[in-house]
Amino acid sequence: MKKFNPIQSIHEVATAMNSTQDPDGLLELILDRCIQICGVESGSLMLIDEKHGVLDAVTSRGMNQQLLRETKLKIGQGITGMAASTGRAKLVNDVSKDPDYIQVKEEIKSELVAPMIVEDDIIGVISLDSNRLNAFTAEMLEIVSVLANQAGQIFKNLQTIRSLEQRTKIQATLIEISKVVSSTLDQNEVFDSIMVTMEKSLRLEKGSIVLFNKDEGLLRIVAASGLSPEEIDKGTYQPGEGITGKVYESGEPIIIESVASHPDFLNRVGYLSHFKHDPHNVSLLCAPILSEQTMLGVVNAFIVQNKHTDLKSFLDFLQVVASIISQSIKIQNLVEEAKKEISRENIQLKRELKNKYKFGSLIGKAASMEKMFEKIQLVADSRASVLITGESGTGKEMIANAIHYNSSRSENPFIKINCAAIPENLLESELFGHKKGSFTGAVTDKKGKFELADTGTIFLDEIGEMDLNLQSKLLRVLQEREIEAIGSIKAKKVDVRIIAATNAELEQLVAEKKFRADLFYRLNVVKINTPPLRDRVEDIPLLMNHFLEKYTKDNNKVVKGISREASKLLLKYRWPGNVRELENVIERAVVLAQDEILNEEDFSDILASLEDLPEHTTEVTQLNHVETTSGSEPLDLGSGRLTPGQLDGLDGRAMEIVVSEVESRLIQYAMKKFRYTKTRVAKFLGINRNTLDKKIKELNIEY
Repeated sequence: MKKFNPIQSIHEVATAMNSTQDPDGLLELILDRCIQICGVESGSLMLIDEKHGVLDAVTSRGMNQQLLRETKLKIGQGITGMAASTGRAKLVNDVSKDPDYIQVKEEIKSELVAPMIVEDDIIGVISLDSNRLNAFTAEMLEIVSVLANQAGQIFKNLQTIRSLEQRTKIQATLIEISKVVSSTLDQNEVFDSIMVTMEKSLRLEKGSIVLFNKDEGLLRIVAASGLSPEEIDKGTYQPGEGITGKVYESGEPIIIESVASHPDFLNRVGYLSHFKHDPHNVSLLCAPILSEQTMLGVVNAFIVQNKHTDLKSFLDFLQVVASIISQSIKIQNLVEEAKKEISRENIQLKRELKNKYKFGSLIGKAASMEKMFEKIQLVADSRASVLITGESGTGKEMIANAIHYNSSRSENPFIKINCAAIPENLLESELFGHKKGSFTGAVTDKKGKFELADTGTIFLDEIGEMDLNLQSKLLRVLQEREIEAIGSIKAKKVDVRIIAATNAELEQLVAEKKFRADLFYRLNVVKINTPPLRDRVEDIPLLMNHFLEKYTKDNNKVVKGISREASKLLLKYRWPGNVRELENVIERAVVLAQDEILNEEDFSDILASLEDLPEHTTEVTQLNHVETTSGSEPLDLGSGRLTPGQLDGLDGRAMEIVVSEVESRLIQYAMKKFRYTKTRVAKFLGINRNTLDKKIKELNIEY
């Protein structure tokens, strides 16, 4: 047999300790060197299992592995157990003469045992056996003792490395779970992802999230790893029933080291059938899911134990997961409550739309809109010409539609033509038609819009753009109720009602000789002015809801409402493009929406428009007229001059009204100027923050 130099062996092990990435391999190297130095046949390296008070073999040579597992030496029992208990090495060259020896193999004649000691702690032993008498020397005992202590240090390092690795894995898994929770509001998706991540990252064999169902009064599995749908359906427990029920009832986490032998384990879903090799080596960890002292449920995980498993660290991890689940449930409840509130508001708005604020396709509840609806109702069934005026985007064409389809002509043609969209030389042909050959390109007879609209209604949009020469021909249609096609010598009677619309000031055009006065008076039999959207702010929520419903349906999107912050943003905006602009903004937001609720980010263009207003344009606006006593002059505080008559109208309230109005306007000006930053506003006004808050409340200032 090759003779090994003991000093060289110790140096070899020390060098390997500083360079190896394989601590388990190092322990085997030490045992091999001990056997080779002593020239014996077998040996083992064993660690103390303090929990069970026995020695557990980590690695061995020349031993029956099954026999080694079955023969668990107790601490203090036999030569090996005594060394583990006392920390003293022992050499026995004839085991038959030692009363402490316990026979493991019949052929063993000599034994040497050296304890593994690190920082005064005995953590295990190296035991060597020989089939020869007097196989060991004192020098061998000394060398093996040195190597045993090296082995102890290696094992201590190994424990530290494994603990760090486990903690690193746990931290990485928690980060992964946090990412999952923050990436979706779908609670089922969150729960399933948590279980999958736990199983994949930490190799937790099985596990489940069990929540209390108030309607059923039961705990029920809502997510699980490694279970079939049929097994999940079996996972229901009464509070206090089984291990899960007891953890829910007590609110205390628990470690069950051997779940198969625990009297409270019900195995209702058949967990143990998944652990066929050694179900008695399976541990169960349970952690309660709490939210502000309210028990929500339990999260549990099964682990197949090995000698390196740190169950306490895993339970700590599971308690953090339970906290994450609790936060997820809380967030989901808040989201659901917000959705319900928005849904309630939307239902109310829809009910109002259906019951009160709609006339044809027109929507509104402002006083100006109600007056307009009333006027449309009165004029709809007459033959009178109607002139619709108002800014672009206020819905003039929709008013024309409402007039026609609420009239006795609703079953007859409704022809629309935009006078500004057709060149002047073609507009006459479009309106009155032409005969074949009447001009270059007239290859066939063509009916004009007036002839097509016979017995119905014609809508002339942008009437202010019509050529003066053509205006005279239109006047004849209104006076004589007959048309004459280009190239024809015969007039044709038509029964057509005319509705005209313009965003221009026709009176001004008449004064400038750009529009015929007689045609203006013929068209202006009934005038309907469409109010701009900024003058009927109360209609914006109704219109928002209407367009939201329309475009979610048109684009097959699931958008359930608009957040309060976004609604406030839309209410602040001036809407220069009126209803048409609002419609476009809602449509764009719905098309690009990624969530079920539209928020401020979905209206970034509007937000940017409000934020980009230059500060120098924010001025103290003209103060509203303040009502005075009956018969007195109205008080205009914006002028800065008060007449005796105006002051008399404030008898007994002069100081209160004037000071309050000035304070209100100053605060509103400062709020706009400093972007509603109250600390800066208070500094500008020369008052403290508390006084500012009190003034805002007293003066009922909205912002």
